[in-house]
Formats: sequence, C-alpha cells, structure tokens
Amino acid sequence: MINTQQKTIWIGIIGAIVLSLFCFEVPAQSPMDIEQTAKRLEEELQGSADLSKLMETYRETMQLMDEANRKTGGTTGMQNVPVQPAETPEKEVERRREIINSQFRQAKNMMGNLPAGAEKPQIPEALPLEGYIVVNGGEKEFFSNEVKTDLLYTIKESFVGNLIILHAGQFDREKEYEIQSLSTKINVSSAAGKKCVRRSHYSPSSCTRWTHFLRYDIDKGERYPQFRADVVSAIPAENGKIKVEARAPGVVFRGDDGKTNLGMGCFSATWSLNRSEFEQLLTRGEISLHKDIGRPMGPSPGCRPGSAMTLYLKVRQEPEECKDMRSVELMIASPEDKSRHVFSDEYLLSEHSNKLILELEAKTVPERYADSVEWTIPEIEGSNRTITPASTSSTPKGRKLTVVYKGLPEDNNEFGRKTVKATLKVDSCRIEKTREVRFYYPRDEENNPEGKHPNWFYYWKQTPAARPFGQNVRIAYQCEGIPSEKCKCVHRGVIGQYNPYYSGYKTINICNLKTNTWDPDTFYVELPAVKRSIPSTLSGRNFFSYTYIDTFAVDVMHEFTHFNNFHTFWPQGWKESEDKDEDDIPDRLEKGMKFRPDMKQTYWREVDLNGDEEVLTLEATYDYQAGAYDEYDWAKPGKNWPK
Repeated sequence: MINTQQKTIWIGIIGAIVLSLFCFEVPAQSPMDIEQTAKRLEEELQGSADLSKLMETYRETMQLMDEANRKTGGTTGMQNVPVQPAETPEKEVERRREIINSQFRQAKNMMGNLPAGAEKPQIPEALPLEGYIVVNGGEKEFFSNEVKTDLLYTIKESFVGNLIILHAGQFDREKEYEIQSLSTKINVSSAAGKKCVRRSHYSPSSCTRWTHFLRYDIDKGERYPQFRADVVSAIPAENGKIKVEARAPGVVFRGDDGKTNLGMGCFSATWSLNRSEFEQLLTRGEISLHKDIGRPMGPSPGCRPGSAMTLYLKVRQEPEECKDMRSVELMIASPEDKSRHVFSDEYLLSEHSNKLILELEAKTVPERYADSVEWTIPEIEGSNRTITPASTSSTPKGRKLTVVYKGLPEDNNEFGRKTVKATLKVDSCRIEKTREVRFYYPRDEENNPEGKHPNWFYYWKQTPAARPFGQNVRIAYQCEGIPSEKCKCVHRGVIGQYNPYYSGYKTINICNLKTNTWDPDTFYVELPAVKRSIPSTLSGRNFFSYTYIDTFAVDVMHEFTHFNNFHTFWPQGWKESEDKDEDDIPDRLEKGMKFRPDMKQTYWREVDLNGDEEVLTLEATYDYQAGAYDEYDWAKPGKNWPK
C-alpha cells in the first residue's frame, strides 16, 4: 500500500498523460478508440491505493502515448522515455524526472483549454536534487556498571533524487512537496570498537575476552536497484508542515572472533519544517539540517549519547532546453568517456616532467557553433593548470583546448574520477554534455611533492589502508630507523618489518614492494590462510593472494599486529626464561591459546612460518577483504589501471 501523497503524485502523472490525449487529435488507433481507452484509464485511477495497480495503469498509458507519438509524428510532445528502470541511480532519477516534467509542461499549457468550471488536476513537477547524510555515532552498552559494548563510526551516504512539487489549482500558489531519492555511494570512513564476549566467573566479574570490530558489511538491499536504496524522503505533515526523514544505510559490524555481529543503532532522523523553512531549498538552492539522535544509555546496545546526523540537500539547476532539440547538436569528441590520464615521470628536461595533459574537442551541428562551446574543466589542487589557447574565464570557450597540469598534488584525493563538461548556448537553447575522466600518478616514480620515496608509498600512506584496524600508526620506508645489519627489508620476499628495539613507538617499516614482492608489476604476494578458530585452515594448506594496494594494506596490518603482540606479551622486553620454545609468545599463555609451549611452531610445521606468534599476525589479516581500498588506488599500474 502507498500513502495518500504518493498516490496523488502518481495519479497526477497518469492524469496529465490522459489529459494530453484528450487535447490532441490522435489517430493512433482511431479517434473513437483513443478516446474510449483514455476514459477507461482515467476511471481506473479513481479509488486505487494499490501501487502495483497504479504502475500497471501507468505502463499502459505510456504505451498508448508512445503509439500516439508515432502516428502523429510527435505532436503530443511526449518524448520516448524508457519504461524499464535505468542502469544507474543517476540515470534512473533523470528518467523519472523526464516522465514527470514532460507531462507537467504539457498540462500547464493545456489548462487554458479546459472547459469553464472543470476541475483542474493536481500536476507534479520535478526538480533535480542531490545531497548526502553523515552519521557520527556509535553504540554503547553497560553490564554491572562496566562497559560491555563500545563502538564508534562515521558513515556518509550520498544520493540523487527529485524534489517533486505538486501544483494544485493555481500553479504559482497552491503547492505541496515530496522528496524521492536513491543512494549513489556509501562510505564507512571510520569504525572502531569492541564487545565483551566472555566474563570471569568470580564476583565481581570482569571481562576476560574482547572481540574487536575490524570489518563491516553493507546490506545489499541499500544499493540501487534494490528496494531499500532510498535515503531521504519528505511528505506533507499536520499544520501545513513538511516532514523530512533521513535513513542511514544498514551496516553490520563484524567481530574478529568470527561470531559476533553488531548492527547500527543510529539509523534515522526526522525534521518537521514549516513551509518557509523548507522553501529555503528553492530560494537558496541548498539547505543543511543537523540533529542529535543519541539515546540515553541502558543495558542494551543503542545509539550512544552525542551521536548526530547531518543532512545536506541541494537543488541542481537544470540546463534550459532548446525549443527545437533537433536543430542543434553538441558532441564531445575528446576526451572519451572514462578515459585514463597519467602524470608523466621525472625527466631531465623539466618541460616534459610531472605533467598530465588533457585534450578537449567539441563538435556541433551546425558546425559554426563549435567555437562557442564553453568548457568546465576540473581543478587539481596543488597542481598548476594552464589552458591553451589562453583564457582568463573560468569556463573557457573553443572547439579545441589543451589542458596541462604541472606538478603532482599533495593529496591522494585529487586523483581519481573527474568530470569535464561542455556547454553550448544558442539563443534560448542550452545544451550540456559531460565526460568522466580519470587521473592517475606513475606508481613507482618518486616525483611526488616530498620526492623521497616511491609515489605508491607517499599516497597510500594517506588512505585508510594505512590505518590498521582503524588505528593511527607511523609507517617508515624500507630500513628507515633500523641499522642495515638488522634490517630484513634487504632480503627479497620480506615485505615488512617491526623491530621493537630500534623502531620508534607505534612505528612499522614497509619494504620496497616493487623489489620484494613476487611480481614487481602487480606487487603480488601470498599469505597462509590460517585461523585457529577454523580447524580446516590448520589441516589444509590454502593461501590468500593480494595485489597492489591490498598488498600494502595487509602488510601494514601484519606488522602492526607484531607491534601489538610485543607490547602485550613483553611489556618489560622479551625474556628467554619465559619463552623456552622461542616462538615470541610467553610459555605460560600458549596452552590457553591452543599452542604447544614446547614447540616453536605448532601448526603448518612443514612450512617455516617463523613461530607461533607469526600465526597470530596471519590471523589478523584472515578476514581482510581484497578490494576494500580499490577506490583509493589511483596508481598506474594499480587496482584501477591493472597491468
């Protein structure tokens, strides 16, 4: 079932199409047939609250309009709009908007032709909308006045949609509003926490085992085209107010014990706005709302106090359409969509060094308009951009432009997907075309702003791949801080090192992945798939393989686990008397950890893993999901430009 407002909007859309059929002489079947069909469809709308029935009527109406268009050469004014959902959320909301607005334009013009005293239908109009929500929250639970669950996270979800204005009676006076939206991107930028899974038997009890939340899963239903892909909605409320509701995506945090899961408790926020407050979205073009969504602490997990949700909405201005779309055409000949562009290496001649070149070319029909094309060109903060032919305008004109970016930026986020836009304005016509371009850096060069280490090391250190389990850690390159005779990075096959006696606190070393991995092009490595809680991994001999930024991520996790283990097991330094088997785990703890205290390597004995403590580091990366950081890898070669 659907609510009254949603029903009204769908009836408005279908009613507008039926109205256009009455107002044109359409010999698609025959004048009598078309009139009878239109009347039947109009009658079917009345009293229906079933969305599937309304959608069935809508599809039949669209088919009728499509046939009328073909027979009359397009005189109904209804463009051919696909009935099936589009491939992406952006294209889907555009498809829905075109369906609504094509009928809105016709209905507005036809109102004057209705007989005097005739009831005027409610006609919806759609404006493009975009925005995001940010949840800064967490979960907290107590047991006997002690913390049992403690989790913090930051989640951002971007969306596109339509602001639907329902015009009732007078077009410029009586209005109602609704928002429909679809998710485009979900990013869990930080998540860290723990939950007690075992308590002591004595009184007062205390926690003896914690599970840490190291990874998460996003409900598949949250992504388009699934049914929970909506993010924000707005509907009329009592006393002329408008109810705006934002719903966070469903995220489940997974414990490292392989059994404990915790869902989000901070999942929604609601605002009740009066009409003038809401209409700031139309007058200013944007609006930002903030709300505290935390709840009082209790014995069960919940959205912890201090948690908040921010909602940002922006109405995008659609380009004005040409009165005759067939008279003018605009095409982007270069660059190609999703084309890849990389900064050059460091050369002896500086004019060829550290440059990314972007060639732009537009074609028009008629051809004489090509020199009037305006370009919106992406900036790269920290890189000097020059445009030829030179122009002081922020949107330079020309059929052909050459854009040169000189110098690699400091920020890794400046690479990746960008948008080039071409705009043509001719009298009342405005046409826009866009292309996605992708910017990369040469992975193994050292022409980053610091210039000391390879680009992959410089840029990947800025990404979440460099924060093992959400922790901040200092990452040194190769043998930095370690005497050469103690440095293991000089040996091929060793990709990382933690030395408790020479490395600074919370400092790990990452070796040269180009020279020390199995494949210098892909940074390919294999690690044993071992986990004591999964017996089959101890008897079997399976390996996980990693490449590119995944290799870097598991390397950091692996070495950081060495750091944690050393400071947990040996706060006063390693003691031979307490570790007779020299596996770097105190003998007194090994039995409880399912290790043998009289054997350096309990499992996989035919493969030299370098002791039982090494098994703990392999377990730390067991649940890592390859591809988790693909969106941050803009190296060539890399995850987004594989060799």
